[in-house]
Amino acid sequence: MRKLDAICFAVIGVFALGMFLRALTIKIPPGYAGVLNAEWTAGLVEQDYGPGFHWDIGPLHTWIKFDTTVQTFNMSLKEDEGPLQVKSADGATVTIDVTVKYKIKAGRTWKVLKDNGPGDAYKIKVRNEAINVLRRELGALKTEEFYDPRVRQTRAAQMEAALGVRMATLDIELVKILIRDLKFDEAFEQRIREKSLAQQDVEVNQAKTEATKERGKTNDIVAQTKAKVVVIDQEKEKALVALRATNDKTITGIRADATKKEIETRSDADLYAAQLRAQGELEVKRAEAEGERMRRESLSGAGADVLVALELAKSLKLEELTISTQMVDPLDVDAMLRRFGVK
Repeated sequence: MRKLDAICFAVIGVFALGMFLRALTIKIPPGYAGVLNAEWTAGLVEQDYGPGFHWDIGPLHTWIKFDTTVQTFNMSLKEDEGPLQVKSADGATVTIDVTVKYKIKAGRTWKVLKDNGPGDAYKIKVRNEAINVLRRELGALKTEEFYDPRVRQTRAAQMEAALGVRMATLDIELVKILIRDLKFDEAFEQRIREKSLAQQDVEVNQAKTEATKERGKTNDIVAQTKAKVVVIDQEKEKALVALRATNDKTITGIRADATKKEIETRSDADLYAAQLRAQGELEVKRAEAEGERMRRESLSGAGADVLVALELAKSLKLEELTISTQMVDPLDVDAMLRRFGVK
């Protein structure tokens, strides 16, 4: 029982201690910075305290919180303050819807508090600086320049640079200036429209004049091109004639060379044929002479008797000759040859 009581007392003591310590701290939420004023000691602490728990010892500490996220103020017809009105360089009244975005510089919240006090007092200075810069920069534009997006973009960059410098002296960081809409008074709007239409008519007429000039240039170019085409055709025909003449001359030369070569080849062939014929006739004569020689040699030897017998046998009419087979054996060739005188 005593042990349980001791545990209960311990839990209660821890809880009481936690509550006591919690009562001595302050929580800075995300997106905020805290500034501490040590009332009876150091005074304003020149330091920003980020999100989390920090000591807050009763009357000794005074904490002020500032929103450090991006802040916005608008100047338009939808806002109570109304839109920003600016006089252009040529005297026209221009009504502009503008949004300015900014935030407190990191680590400089304590300085904002020191210079402006707690709350939103610093925002009034930011707004006044923004209006002064916007009116000065936009007031340097002529009416026509408000309609030119390139001029507006250039001027917006200049405004941001100028306002950024001014806000830096307040320990504020400029994020962006947004110009959403602008209007002129109705009479001036009408004059602008008429002037714009007149300018457009001038530009249209200039464009027509330039188009007429360009058509003239085009016609000149077409005529020059046609003339060049005619010259080119003539040059081409001349070149073709010259080329044909050169080709004909070349072909004639080739044909003459071929005819000459043919004649020379035919002459060589005829000569070779004549040589072959002469050689053949010579060989025939030689063969005839050799045959005659051999015939003479055969007549002067044993073959002569055979030849005489052969000629004698040719002269005989054996179909009319009657021979007794008892006296002559027709199958005895040697006896028959001897009868004809062949030895």
